[in-house]
Amino acid sequence: MFSKLSINFLFVIFFLVSCSSMNVTEETMYSGDVKTVQASSVNNENISYDSKAMFANATVYFDFDKTNLTSKSLQTLKSVANALNDNPDLDVVLAGHADERGTREYNLALGQRRAEAVSDYLVLNGIKKDRITVKSFGEERPISLGQDEESYSKNRRVEIN
Repeated sequence: MFSKLSINFLFVIFFLVSCSSMNVTEETMYSGDVKTVQASSVNNENISYDSKAMFANATVYFDFDKTNLTSKSLQTLKSVANALNDNPDLDVVLAGHADERGTREYNLALGQRRAEAVSDYLVLNGIKKDRITVKSFGEERPISLGQDEESYSKNRRVEIN
């Protein structure tokens, strides 16, 4: 009655009809390769722009159990001193830090000495002492939680804000 060809043809037709009634869901995954974001403003007549340079945060790093400034930290501090001299209304906070090795008290004192070393450099380069606030957090605010030299070296720092 029905040949094998006609049965296969009916099967294909039935399959195609059933596929067309299927619900198809498309999902978009975040790929992470957004390169730029463009923003625009319709009316920017009411925006006032201040001509002063904005001071960006800087960080000075130290060797283990040391408070002396390295040649790399001197380059950073020279830029900071120039920015502060160019903007006499800006004040700065120096936050000294240490890695977790040593006692809490020792690390607080070490962070203080590091921040004071940075302060002394800025004062020697024309920044008034009353524009500088010195703090120490010791080991209390680590950037890196690892217990290896790479992590320790990131935590031995003075943050300049």
